[in-house]
Amino acid sequence: MLTVLHTLANVAGLVGKPSTTPTSVPANSNARIQEALSNLSVIRKIILVENLPESQEQIALRHLDQLLDQLSVNALAQLSSSQVQEVASSLIASSSSASSAAELTQILTTVRSYVKTTTTVTTTKTVTKVTQDDDNDSLTGSEGPSSAVTVVDELDQLTLSLRSNLSIGIQNEAEAVQLTSGNLAVEHVAYALSDLVFVYPSTSAHSYLGQSSENWSKAGLSNATGSALAPQVLKMSTRTNAASAVHGAVTSAASKNSSISTLASSAAIVTMVPNLYQIAQANTPVVFHVAAESVDSDLNVLRGDYSDVLVARETGLLYLASNSVQEAYDVSILAHAVASGTRQSVIHILDGVKTSHQVEAIKTVRDQDAAAFIRQEQQKYTLSHDEGSLVSGIEDIFEHAESLLGRRYRAFEYTGPKDAETVVVVFGPAYNVAKDLGDKVGVLNIRLYRPWSFSHFLKAIPTSAKSVVVVEPVSSTSAHGPVFLDVSASFNLWTGAHRPIVVDAKYGLFGHSLTQGWLKALVHQATATAGKLDLAAIVATEEPAQSDVKQAIFWETESSAPVSAHVAKHLQSALGHRIQHSSAVNSYRHQPVIETRLQFSKSNSIVFAESAQADYALVHDLSLLAEFNIVDSLKHGAVLVLNAPWSVEELESKTSAAFRFALGAKQIQVLLIDLIHVAKELGLAGAGKVLLGQVTFFKTFASNLREAAFEQLDRQYETSNIKVLKDLVCTLVERVDKEVIEVPQNPNWLAIELGEADQAALALPKRVSPTIRSSVDAFTSTAVSHATPVPEEGEVALGKTSNWHQAAWQLLFSEAYDTKKQLSDDGHSYLVKITENRRLTPTTYDRNVFHLEFDTTNTGLKYEIGDALGIHGWNDTEEVLDFIKFYGEKPETIVVAPRPVPKNAPEGTLPLYQTNSLFQVLQQTSDLFGRPSKRFYADLIPFAANEAEKERLAFLISAEGAAEFKDRVDETLTHADILREFPSAHPSIPQLIAMIPAIKPRHYSIASSMKAHPNSVHLLIVAVEWTAPSGKARFGQCTRYLTSLGVGDNVTVSIKPSVMTLPPLPHQPVIMAGLGTGMAPFRAFIQERAWQKAQGIEVGPMILYFGSRNRANEYLYGEELEAYHADGLLTHLRLAFSRDQKEKIYIQHKMNEDGALLHKYLLDSSLNGHFYLCGPTWPAGDVKDAIVQSFMDGEDCAAIDANRIVNKLKEEERYVLEVY
Repeated sequence: MLTVLHTLANVAGLVGKPSTTPTSVPANSNARIQEALSNLSVIRKIILVENLPESQEQIALRHLDQLLDQLSVNALAQLSSSQVQEVASSLIASSSSASSAAELTQILTTVRSYVKTTTTVTTTKTVTKVTQDDDNDSLTGSEGPSSAVTVVDELDQLTLSLRSNLSIGIQNEAEAVQLTSGNLAVEHVAYALSDLVFVYPSTSAHSYLGQSSENWSKAGLSNATGSALAPQVLKMSTRTNAASAVHGAVTSAASKNSSISTLASSAAIVTMVPNLYQIAQANTPVVFHVAAESVDSDLNVLRGDYSDVLVARETGLLYLASNSVQEAYDVSILAHAVASGTRQSVIHILDGVKTSHQVEAIKTVRDQDAAAFIRQEQQKYTLSHDEGSLVSGIEDIFEHAESLLGRRYRAFEYTGPKDAETVVVVFGPAYNVAKDLGDKVGVLNIRLYRPWSFSHFLKAIPTSAKSVVVVEPVSSTSAHGPVFLDVSASFNLWTGAHRPIVVDAKYGLFGHSLTQGWLKALVHQATATAGKLDLAAIVATEEPAQSDVKQAIFWETESSAPVSAHVAKHLQSALGHRIQHSSAVNSYRHQPVIETRLQFSKSNSIVFAESAQADYALVHDLSLLAEFNIVDSLKHGAVLVLNAPWSVEELESKTSAAFRFALGAKQIQVLLIDLIHVAKELGLAGAGKVLLGQVTFFKTFASNLREAAFEQLDRQYETSNIKVLKDLVCTLVERVDKEVIEVPQNPNWLAIELGEADQAALALPKRVSPTIRSSVDAFTSTAVSHATPVPEEGEVALGKTSNWHQAAWQLLFSEAYDTKKQLSDDGHSYLVKITENRRLTPTTYDRNVFHLEFDTTNTGLKYEIGDALGIHGWNDTEEVLDFIKFYGEKPETIVVAPRPVPKNAPEGTLPLYQTNSLFQVLQQTSDLFGRPSKRFYADLIPFAANEAEKERLAFLISAEGAAEFKDRVDETLTHADILREFPSAHPSIPQLIAMIPAIKPRHYSIASSMKAHPNSVHLLIVAVEWTAPSGKARFGQCTRYLTSLGVGDNVTVSIKPSVMTLPPLPHQPVIMAGLGTGMAPFRAFIQERAWQKAQGIEVGPMILYFGSRNRANEYLYGEELEAYHADGLLTHLRLAFSRDQKEKIYIQHKMNEDGALLHKYLLDSSLNGHFYLCGPTWPAGDVKDAIVQSFMDGEDCAAIDANRIVNKLKEEERYVLEVY
């Protein structure tokens, strides 16, 4: 039954409609889908309320599935109420028949007759012209000039559309081989086995895990749990404290016997952590299916970064991982079985970048069989919860599942020689390429990551192992990854003769390089260099060819017909090949580029390689030849088809020397065909172009595919005239054969002398690097732009402009409008008044260091020692007014925009609206003069009316424009600068406000103690000024704002906690090292201790190491410090003015002089002093060395032991750094 919703959820944009659409049929494709879903729901409900015996009810529902496989969405949407009733009655009647084929055929004929009677048919007597309708998805007839297709049937018009069953999904069939994506496989299992499903969509992708489930639930689709009601699917928001609704569900008495699933992105898991601790302790287990995805700072997708989902590894939830579409389906079932059999919640991770959208033919089981298996495991619940026995119990569940799934899974899965000397431990998508990595190299795949069983892990490692390379999916390079730490800890229990060396290889930032050849080179480097890895320097080795696998690459753009998906479907369904279809999209260009790799094989045992070289490539857009080294992805002697209006001579003149040299080096067979010309001449569009693309592929790929492919090609299409369709296929076959130009091999290509530019062309990327800006919906190959985010139901994505009257009404009738005057971040910010703004350095000095004091009386502001004060700065008034004038707007224009929902707000909270003038928004809220990211450039592209500007914007965010983009960053160009540079890119005010990020508060360490100054807060700040490479003066936004303020001005501030806190006991020594404005928190420390001393509290010694350029200009708070020192509160005052003498003296030199004192204060157990460093990053190493030396001298120990002592102090929070 789930097939129907798979069909409807994926068919938008692929189905056709008659040439004249009846008024009862929605013209919009989404509306048509909703109408079809409504009719489907009615048919199903009629069957269910008939109270048939269970066996007959199942037969009727199965017949409904079979019927829908033969119908288009249009046909289902056009049925009237009486016709829907008649179809349901016919299906009920068919359920009692032993042989149903004839009855189903009759029902199908009846439904199609309904469609014909509601369709207006225009008859022409000459030819058929196939055109595209309003939805870009159908082929209809109209009069036109003669063509090669002559209509001889009595119905001369040809209505052509793609069959609805071209969409992918899983039917409820035992041991069936079915075509599906990773996301749909997981969703199918979760929906089929759950009573309640929560969906936390990704904020970075158009299609997300859980999207189809929402449609299934709306249609009332039942599942395998035995409930008469459809599962409830709830779409939630991904925000702080997410999963509180899940927690509420598992603790509810009503859910005691319910099965609960969550479909989420890995970003959502980060926000769920607090609730996951609670969920782990609940009686009702939850299965979290998580699509792991991440992006870098340039919004390029990182494949293989599981950092987000791994933050929950200590919550007590179990962790299972799948690495392919087949595994995603199997492990989804196992996750539910493990949750039921252990009464513990489970996180199932799949690769959200590739596996989620990859399409493969997989083996499935009946949903009822899966549900029965889970109930069986639930009844066997006798597991102990110590890690070893728990893992053994989970492996028992895996073993029991083997008879159901046909595949055996284990907690740790080892493959390779028994005497392996190197073992590669993989977690995540790296397992897919961990094949044939070298002699005596084995691979251990982590299937069950939590709980981690030392004994099970070590049992899987050959005793001959000398080195272990941990290849884990995290991007951080600053510390060892979590998997490495678990593996290393396991070897503390190693009983072998020699403990293996363990190497940590975190490939999160190199997921785009993840191939068998790259991983093999990584393993070689790890073993050859004793673990000193340089992943950026790895050069992938040549990968072995797969003799039983064919691979084709389709280089398409957003406007190309989605040929690859339909070729894949035809290869699998009609020709019996196993297929794997995966796409990557990069939208950092004016038109997104899509690289689709289609692998297929007749072998059922073959494992598809990640990036083996292809036998064939079809390039739809010739501009891609200048952006990618397309030939580098091809095998020697491969076929390259160019959609080009060229002759052989024009190929020579219009392509680069590097391209022709590469063709000659690999003896590539080049074929030219002008598909645009053929489609235009035959009047093809929409589905007609898809058909032309399929014919072209099968005609140019290999002769052994052609005959069978052409014979069954028409089965993919639904038509009013099958004979005309067959004639059209024959015509296209003949036309493609006629139009293809075979380019002979030119021996002169190898003799081409390559210049520097040609060498650069050969170094172009051979793969598309996927970006966050677009996503490919499975089997549509359509890139969906996200210039504007898709809003939640009930939300307004953008603000709107208004006039002053609206604002006046809101103020005059505040009760009616519920109008409040408050700060933008009212719950976390305060309005304080400046009482002092005093420059500390001479006016003749080139650095402006100044002291600020704010009055906090009656504001409610409270702060602790060490806290930072966030200043919510404003943009410069004159610059804002100048920009508004340039943009052609008025400062007084009213802007009404939704305010961000507070992070701690309950799920489902709707936003409030904020009314400001345009001047206020651009001065106080939008970071108009901040540095733009690549995303801003990309967002501007759709708005650029000038083609040259559009191309220029696309170039700047491309790989070729990287150097110039870096120059722009160095120049500190602003959002305003870019808008002035590209004036044709002119978003509306609401769009512009949505595109520019908000001004972030700048945080400064508080330089006062609240006990000493209960109604005041002090800051120590240096004005940020610099000169750009162009010579233009630049200023820090916040310090420029602060220097312009005077006594009495109001400032919006907020509080941010810090790690710079005083020791818990007043007598503990405090050692402070501050450089420049890093003195700020130590002034607060000293004031706090002074207050304590004044209260009669005994305080411990304080040492201050203060450093700056010179005493005359930068002895900040010098008089105060001298006074405290004279009073004895500041026990030791060590000053380091680097430029006051010939040899520079820094604070570390003063510390070296006090080695014995530092050793005593920090390591004497009766004192337990604390050390603090605040200021720039550069002296941190030297300062640490000074402390290490004091420990070496005082303890008479080696440097390694002294460093360990420092690390221990860090763990005890007695060695604290706040550097910037």
